[in-house]
Amino acid sequence: MLSQNRIYTLAFLFLHFFVFSFSFSHCKLNLNNPSDPRSRSYFETALWNAYLNTRCIPDARGSFSLGTGNTLIIPLSIKALRSGNTVVTAVTQEPLVWNGNTYGIHNNHQNSVLNGVVFVIDRYFSRILWLDYIGEMSYGIDDWPQPETISVDEFSNGDLGFFALVNGTGRANTLNAKSGTYAFFLSRYNQYSGEIIWQGYVNKDNTRLTTNNYAMTVTPSDQMAILYQGTSETTTPTIDSTGLSYPGLPAPSTSSNSTTASQKELGLALVNGNGSGISQSFLPNPGVTTDAFLFKSYNDKLLIGGDTFNEFVSFSGHPRLNEGRGFYGILNSALGWDSVSYYGPTVASTTSKIRKSLFANNEVYLIGTINQPDSSPNTIHQFQGSASRRNYQILKPDRGSTNLLWSQYLGNITANVPDVIPGNIIYNSARGEVTANLLTEDNGTPFTGISSDIQSGTVVNALGQVRLKMNPSTGSFQKIQLYEGSSDSSGNNLKFISNQAEVCSGRMVTIHTMATSFSVLSSARRIEISTVPASEEP
Repeated sequence: MLSQNRIYTLAFLFLHFFVFSFSFSHCKLNLNNPSDPRSRSYFETALWNAYLNTRCIPDARGSFSLGTGNTLIIPLSIKALRSGNTVVTAVTQEPLVWNGNTYGIHNNHQNSVLNGVVFVIDRYFSRILWLDYIGEMSYGIDDWPQPETISVDEFSNGDLGFFALVNGTGRANTLNAKSGTYAFFLSRYNQYSGEIIWQGYVNKDNTRLTTNNYAMTVTPSDQMAILYQGTSETTTPTIDSTGLSYPGLPAPSTSSNSTTASQKELGLALVNGNGSGISQSFLPNPGVTTDAFLFKSYNDKLLIGGDTFNEFVSFSGHPRLNEGRGFYGILNSALGWDSVSYYGPTVASTTSKIRKSLFANNEVYLIGTINQPDSSPNTIHQFQGSASRRNYQILKPDRGSTNLLWSQYLGNITANVPDVIPGNIIYNSARGEVTANLLTEDNGTPFTGISSDIQSGTVVNALGQVRLKMNPSTGSFQKIQLYEGSSDSSGNNLKFISNQAEVCSGRMVTIHTMATSFSVLSSARRIEISTVPASEEP
């Protein structure tokens, strides 16, 4: 009897032969655009993706430990690829050993304080296919950075796009030269071989550029949409009508607002799959700061969410101007707003921070901290404590309308939750649940307002963790597990989950951050990337 994998392979080859023959007999299929239904590439890409969907291995097991423990290594993101492979990004203070050397596949390590590193693990989780250093990133990385500090996304043919702010020596053989101290490294790599298809630098006047709040996503038409945070002058602000400098990129169609000194606004640009600029624009906002923590492509739209201190031009509804509040909006292909909604209380002096996001199963989730309750809808789990008591807050806006579907709180009446959130709110498709691995309250006490049949476990030592499982439709908490293991009683030998992603049918890939001492958390770390069969996931 033929094995299932062999049947899939034979079916794929037969369909590919059929489409190949069809393309010869229908001359209109001469285009090479995977997003155009008239194109041969459209059908080939669809068949390829259907084949890749059979490549899931839910019972794979393996782990990789990187870093000596003597210097800093900070994990950033994990992304599951359609091939079953996994791409991981990190920032490291030391060269990492791969394939018997520490230079990476292109010998690009710059021997700096911090290097950005990317690597791909095969679908069997048995080996690292390739590893490369994308540039020096020693301008400063937080202990709890955004995963998008090195953005990665997948093209329709499986190639990988990378986007990160670097400040080292510019590479050779690029589409354009790096200018200034900082520049965005933008590139396209072959997923399987690590070959660089093209690479270039998106330049910007460094006095009008911040070193955080940037991201990249690949659209269904294989365009790279990039997001960054521009800033006005520290004294006399002027409108930014220049934007980014990159081959083929025209001036912004909409300039920044820039009415306030050191004002931070969001800028956008589109680059095609061959590395040539298409368009750019700003999202003008008269507030002092707008931060983005969600930036994803969906159909012909761009989804964006985060915090803003004021209203985007032409879109009202901010709960309290000049204070940070959450927002979620939808951008069209012309880089203009279709819709924006703002979330949060109208009470003065509220600290409301969206800090992480999830876009999975075509749904949007935002998570942050807040120290005041608001009148958001469908709040099953109420705000805990009096005013100024910091709680976690998880929100689910409607992906298409930006209306808020539900909002849930998690906290304690007498203790604050930490002001940091590891980058791991995930969706488990096999279980149909949203899971977040968070830190416990500052003093390790259990959460209040939660029934005893939902919450379990205790935490004594530093950096305790909580595994929160939610119903994605209603936001109701299904299980809250407090668990030890982050450190021993002396605060040494820390090990905690810093990021996680679903790879296939409920199987997760997890990054554990490890350090020998709590007191030197910022200078001595290792990371472990591991996976276990889906049935063994807690």
